[in-house]
Amino acid sequence: MNNTVIACVDGSSSTRAVCEYAAWVAGKLEVPLALLHVLEKNEQPAVSDLTGTIGIDSREQLTQELVRIEGERSRLLMAQGRAILAGCAELLSQIGNPDVQQIQKHGSLDMILADLKDIRLMVLGRRGSQNPVGSNLESIIRLQKKPVMIVPESFSPPSKVMFAFDGSEESRRNLRRLTFSPLLQGIECHVVMVNGDVHTLEEARRSLQTTGISAISRLAEGRSVTEALCRYAADNSVDLIVMGAYGHSSLRRFFIGSNTTAMLEQTSVPLLMLR
Repeated sequence: MNNTVIACVDGSSSTRAVCEYAAWVAGKLEVPLALLHVLEKNEQPAVSDLTGTIGIDSREQLTQELVRIEGERSRLLMAQGRAILAGCAELLSQIGNPDVQQIQKHGSLDMILADLKDIRLMVLGRRGSQNPVGSNLESIIRLQKKPVMIVPESFSPPSKVMFAFDGSEESRRNLRRLTFSPLLQGIECHVVMVNGDVHTLEEARRSLQTTGISAISRLAEGRSVTEALCRYAADNSVDLIVMGAYGHSSLRRFFIGSNTTAMLEQTSVPLLMLR
């Protein structure tokens, strides 16, 4: 798993795009790619509430039948998961990634991802198999120490990137990380600051340009950071938004609570959250 891009696949409408974006990132970074399918743990059916309603023998038979049904269900879900992994591996092989590791785990996706060691970046779909917007995306992002890319249902190779900059030390640190990464090489990068200072913004642009990244600086205005960023992305045909997540600056405070879901719902542009 060392320095690996993880594509989280679940068979939803976002799965193909997850694979394609993960392949794009892995290719840009020149690192291995792995597929991860997680079987979420479900609560076992409660039968203790039937005490006094039916006889002991009937309760035991019912319990055994429920265990059998749950075991069969788990077996079918595992087989379905392996089929999803195999299908994704075949897709990646067709687009030039033949050596892809396939991983299947049981448990909570956010905790499993938090426990994975030495990964470079993880890619997840905005639209999961159970929810229009993945219900555990916020907890996943909060628990991560590595970048997380949230992608829509269709893939488009990014050619214009927006980096959301707020002038904080954390934002400067993320900008420096990008200068050392091959991810933005050959891609037009818009450094966008919401209601900020033009001199600070120009300094950020120059730091990217000195490393060979084509950079443009822009000030954006809006009633909220979310509104300003989404409008700028839409007006300028941005196809990847890069930004920090969770911190103490005005830019990252808006991610706390329901604002994360609001951002995901208001833009269909892929989001790369730096941690």
